[in-house]
Amino acid sequence: MKIMIEVLGDDCGDELHDLREWLRDDADLRGSSLLSLPRPPADGEMNGGVPAALEATIMNKELVVALAGSIGGWLTARAASRRTRIRVRRGEVEVEIDTTKLRDAEKIARTIQEQLNGVD
Repeated sequence: MKIMIEVLGDDCGDELHDLREWLRDDADLRGSSLLSLPRPPADGEMNGGVPAALEATIMNKELVVALAGSIGGWLTARAASRRTRIRVRRGEVEVEIDTTKLRDAEKIARTIQEQLNGVD
């Protein structure tokens, strides 16, 4: 299954890069793959270059739990110093998290996994 992850308001792609590194270092996510998807080029540009989203290929629903937990940890670590908004999508199901409203890693993880695991 493919899960798309976007960091909203990340025009330079720096936050998405940080998230990718965080997820890559998570031992619980071994067996999944992460691919950065670039933004399409703007008028007059040769290529977009800036990452727009991450595409995680997850082999089973248990890895969705690990992915949700890792995203929750990343968001919680950032919440003390800055607002971060992400959108996580699997098929037609989408969940958006804003750290001004939800800051607890466990609640973030539970919200993401409940939404995404409800899709078949």
